[in-house]
Amino acid sequence: MYKAVIFYFSGTGNTWWVAEKIKKQLDSRNINADTVSVEKADAKKADWWIKSADLVFFGWPVYGSDMPEPMKKFVDALLPIERGKHIHTFCTQAVFSGDGAWMYHRHFKNKGLTIDSAEHFIMPSNISSFRRIFAPPDDKTAEKIMKRCEARVERYVTDLLTGKSRIRGRYSYPLGILQRAPVRLFLDRFRSMVGVDKSRCVKCGICAQICPADNIRMDDYPEFSGRCALCFRCYALCPQSAITVNGKPYAPKNPDEKPYCIRDRRFKSSIQKKP
Repeated sequence: MYKAVIFYFSGTGNTWWVAEKIKKQLDSRNINADTVSVEKADAKKADWWIKSADLVFFGWPVYGSDMPEPMKKFVDALLPIERGKHIHTFCTQAVFSGDGAWMYHRHFKNKGLTIDSAEHFIMPSNISSFRRIFAPPDDKTAEKIMKRCEARVERYVTDLLTGKSRIRGRYSYPLGILQRAPVRLFLDRFRSMVGVDKSRCVKCGICAQICPADNIRMDDYPEFSGRCALCFRCYALCPQSAITVNGKPYAPKNPDEKPYCIRDRRFKSSIQKKP
């Protein structure tokens, strides 16, 4: 039986969800697929998976048309594949990222990994603090977005297995650069947008335990170290909505509506606190 491995980084669940849908499609075609969070795999384990798999995928969300820092560190730490390996990359995005799934191709190449296909999947936004740009949809709209995404995943896997896949974003890198440049220029400012509303905080420490960048430590209340990965996992998963972005907590459009976040239905059981 053919084997596949899907490495992914997911802040609030979108990329994890897409990775699981890709796995489902591969499994249904008698390709045994494993999904592996890059937060749980070191370079040695990753090397074994890459060498033993017939199909290798890397997936990540895009933040300002850029790859998240935890994913960059994972790729940069990979052991070089001397004989080379062909891989497939994908990203999740709220709207458009240009070359989001292609932008790190040179770094992959330095590890002996050649991108054969790259795909972009639109998923619901989980950031309510910037309503004009990234307002999260209500449940009904979110379900429609995700159904369209699932159908696209099915087409993506079909095209990949029949030799029809494409490297989407390869010729859109100028648009990606236009979005990345200002984000990188003001990166420290964006990182400083994350804070805590002490009137809501119950000092449970979940935010510090689940942060992928070790950016949060508990000193009575959460303290931030300036290493934020901009995944906003703490913001999305805080049970009290005490973590703020740009001074605002996670909040629904309608006060009577339960805040939409993929973790409420799919992600909560998959995330593990650090020991």
